[in-house]
Amino acid sequence: MRLVAILRDRRFILTLLLAWVWLLLIRAGLILQSGVWPSPVGMIAGDLTGAFVLAILLTISRGPLRAALIVLLGCAAYVAGMHLTAHGTLFQLAFASKGMDPTFISGSLLNAYLTLLPLYLFLAWALHRLHRTVVPRPPSGSVGLLASGISVLLVYAMSFPSLTTPANNVVASVLAQVPGTVINPLGIAIGDEAVEMAGTPINNPERGINFFHQRVAASSVDKPPNVLLIMIEGLSAGYFPDISRYHDLQPLITLGGLESVLKAQGFRMYRNHLSLERQTDRGTFSIVCGRYPDFRRASKKLLDVAEERAAPDCLPAKLRDAGYHTAYWQAAPTSYMQKDEFMPKAGFLDVTGAEAFNSAEDIEGWGPADPVYFPNVAERMKELDQSNSPWFVTLLNIGTHHPFDIGEEAEQNLENAQANNAEGPTEVALLQPQQARRDAMKVMENSLGHFLEELAANGTLDNTLVILTSDESGGFVRADHETLPLNSNLGMLAVRPPDPKDLQGYARANAITAQLDIPLTILDATGRGKYAGDMIGRSLLVRNDQKPRDILLADTYTGLKYFLREKGELLACTELLTRCTSWAFDPDRVFGSFREADKPPFLTLDERLALFKNATTLTPTE
Repeated sequence: MRLVAILRDRRFILTLLLAWVWLLLIRAGLILQSGVWPSPVGMIAGDLTGAFVLAILLTISRGPLRAALIVLLGCAAYVAGMHLTAHGTLFQLAFASKGMDPTFISGSLLNAYLTLLPLYLFLAWALHRLHRTVVPRPPSGSVGLLASGISVLLVYAMSFPSLTTPANNVVASVLAQVPGTVINPLGIAIGDEAVEMAGTPINNPERGINFFHQRVAASSVDKPPNVLLIMIEGLSAGYFPDISRYHDLQPLITLGGLESVLKAQGFRMYRNHLSLERQTDRGTFSIVCGRYPDFRRASKKLLDVAEERAAPDCLPAKLRDAGYHTAYWQAAPTSYMQKDEFMPKAGFLDVTGAEAFNSAEDIEGWGPADPVYFPNVAERMKELDQSNSPWFVTLLNIGTHHPFDIGEEAEQNLENAQANNAEGPTEVALLQPQQARRDAMKVMENSLGHFLEELAANGTLDNTLVILTSDESGGFVRADHETLPLNSNLGMLAVRPPDPKDLQGYARANAITAQLDIPLTILDATGRGKYAGDMIGRSLLVRNDQKPRDILLADTYTGLKYFLREKGELLACTELLTRCTSWAFDPDRVFGSFREADKPPFLTLDERLALFKNATTLTPTE
């Protein structure tokens, strides 16, 4: 009864109202900053829960605890706004340690948006002062209030499949993530006991389970081509007009110019390409090694290879052994994610990053902007062309990564364009949601377009297989950020063989493709398909595969995991795989045809656990 009296106390009700108004103010700030509108129903539920929990924290906190609460509220709001802007979700608490990396701090945290941190801290301090003024003596009863707050958070956590979609409340979302982060920091599903019970259902014809599928054409090639693999940071196929129209998407960015260049150069753009996970190291691992990415919260596969705990048989090593000069040239520092150690072990002979453009002391942010990066690698490729051995070059830019640095020259060009605009200059970047991303994508579009045209003009493409893809797809291409599955898994894949006429031997443009298919396609195109080993996926040179496959996917920023069947079925599950929703889709139009299906999951819980457990397995070193 004491708790009921406190909850009905006028002072607590005033605190609750104050917390709710403050959270609405923060919500408005997050929308203005990111341009991401949450679904109204989920937002109302989230903010009411957050207001109740925040009211309890305001009521029971004193002295140092109150000071810590102010700082945490301000920092949480700032990080939430930045994460919404960059990734379309609130942040995963388990990734807090990743933000402590010096390269990440200098690249993504120390930028113009840092000016918003003092603003959010001031708003948190204003909440404290206003509460002290309105309620100078809060009611007592900490134990009961804490118990009720924990109960509300438990119901909240069970009500939302994901705790980080835009409709979630930053206060309730962060606190609801605490138990899972403490108990299960890596996000490993439930436990090994259930996995052992399930066995390994990776080849079960009776159950139709085919998630570890491999198919290559394995044909001979008279003259193996050079291979250029271009990975663009965070590029979504939804940005291209033809593909967005095909799926009836509403992208915030349109790359019509780059689409025109790709068509003119003879590329085939794939409309149903699946980006398997978020974050660069996860996507890069799948593209380079032909295995599933790490689906746990902490991505450890690159580190396990770099630190010699595992030894996967990767694509660069297979081409190196066939006489190829293998090179990995990225714009960011290679020390981040330990790529300087991983890439040589994967088989790259020539590995460079931002240090190739500046000395380590002179590197600013993540590395050189695209107008600097692409001309530099074009010159290096000219030198490779003069050698007698074939080459395999992999590129990864950084200009389209948050905070979307486009370089001083591009910024000046934009300012000049705005000054010459009859409508006058636009608002400052901080007040234009997603404008920095738009500018970065436009600069990339121009830089990459000129790069490809230059390669074509000097004859480099005459004997080169070019594959344009994305390390991970982070773009906002849907009006609905909440309910539809695979919102951030629409990846980019465009292919151009040395003779574009040879595309008739490649999979059709509507085929369902995945990042896993890229290394197998490269092996097939270079005549090395029979050396695929333990890689999984399906080469694009396989025209008719009579055995439909299944594919595992995930979105680490929402915590959602997916099981996709090419015949048109999808399971969207919570992080622990305990709750799933069934969906159906048109296999020719995956991202534009999802409809919720009223049917039970096509996999049991034990099978779901075992599949993701198997996907984490790497060959240990002897």
